[in-house]
Amino acid sequence: MSDTNTNGAPDGQQTTETQNEHGQNSADPNVNAGGGNDGDGGSGGGDAELQALREKLAGGDEAMLRQLSRYKSADAISKQFREAYNTAKNGKKPVTLTDKSTPEEVKAYREANGIPEDAAAYPGDFREGFTPTDADKAILGEFKVAMHGKNVPPSAAAAALDWYQDFAQAQQQELNANLAKVAKETQTALRTEWGGEYDGNISAATQLMTQHLGHDGFEDMMGLRLMDGSRLQDHAGFVKMMADIGVDYFGGNAILNGDIETTSKSIDERIAEYRKMQTDDPEKYRSPQVQEAVAKLYAQKEKLEARKG
Repeated sequence: MSDTNTNGAPDGQQTTETQNEHGQNSADPNVNAGGGNDGDGGSGGGDAELQALREKLAGGDEAMLRQLSRYKSADAISKQFREAYNTAKNGKKPVTLTDKSTPEEVKAYREANGIPEDAAAYPGDFREGFTPTDADKAILGEFKVAMHGKNVPPSAAAAALDWYQDFAQAQQQELNANLAKVAKETQTALRTEWGGEYDGNISAATQLMTQHLGHDGFEDMMGLRLMDGSRLQDHAGFVKMMADIGVDYFGGNAILNGDIETTSKSIDERIAEYRKMQTDDPEKYRSPQVQEAVAKLYAQKEKLEARKG
């Protein structure tokens, strides 16, 4: 009858929970048949070699050594290194969208860049000191919709809006400067060309347009801005055309208050002057220039008489 030990097993034998001669637990599932660890399925190469690899990689860093001790094979360490490298590499690469991006990717991109779901909530407004026109206000709404639709980050949209305001201000200043320049040039040119007829011609054009458009309509039309920033009222060709039509319509350019009687009187006075010339200087009166002027006055007088009737 053989002796037994204190745990009930025969002498010379060990239970599965007892440590082997290498200090390893034979019940540990990470222990292979050769006494080495296979960890995540790798071949290992023995505890001593694996531990030497861990210490070499740790380089004396105890915290790193403890972290490396969690991996049971050289393959497991290598795999973790590759995963960490790829994670770090992808983490530095900015997330971008393409035509093939999924709705989920677009949503994630919007959240990451602070883009709201509703375009109306898109950040951005005109800065203080900038006076927007009605056109600018309409553009701002369309701008937000466009930026939102293209998934543009708010910071980039704000930079674009700043550029637009700088551009609009500079352009408006340039147009206003050109308005003053063209107005002065046009007035000087017409005064030189018309001489003493300037005020009458301008009055004829003004009265004609006011009579047909009304005061507000006349102001709106003459205040229209052209592409170069100048006003329609400063376009020399347009002013001359309206003056010619006005003079023809009213029968003369002595239109100071739109009173046909006043205009008719002015024409009669000029006809009387030519009749006096006919008596005092018959030769001059028969000259082609005077005859043409007299014929024109009678034609204008006939038009006025027809309008009065």
